[in-house]
Amino acid sequence: MTVTKHAQVKELKHNPISTVFIVNTVILLIAGLLMVYYVVQANVIAASNYKTSSLNQKLESLNETRSSLAVQKTSMEDSAKVLNFALSQNMVEAKNVIYLFENGDVAQR
Repeated sequence: MTVTKHAQVKELKHNPISTVFIVNTVILLIAGLLMVYYVVQANVIAASNYKTSSLNQKLESLNETRSSLAVQKTSMEDSAKVLNFALSQNMVEAKNVIYLFENGDVAQR
């Protein structure tokens, strides 16, 4: 009869509780990271929408101001009003006027 001695091999005990715990922890971490990503993206979208609406309101306000100024400009440029103002202030028309910068050799005269 031959007797052989086998080296004793330690069996690794597989602990199912620690594996389940690790899997659950990894899943919770992934879910947490996805929630943080979602919240950040939702805030970015909300901020850009707010900025867009704010700029649209400012644009509308500026358009109203521009149209008001255009109306004022056209009322100031009305030739009949200018003539009436000039006559009421006893202004007279200047005739044979030489403008200083009308030609380039004014300073040489």
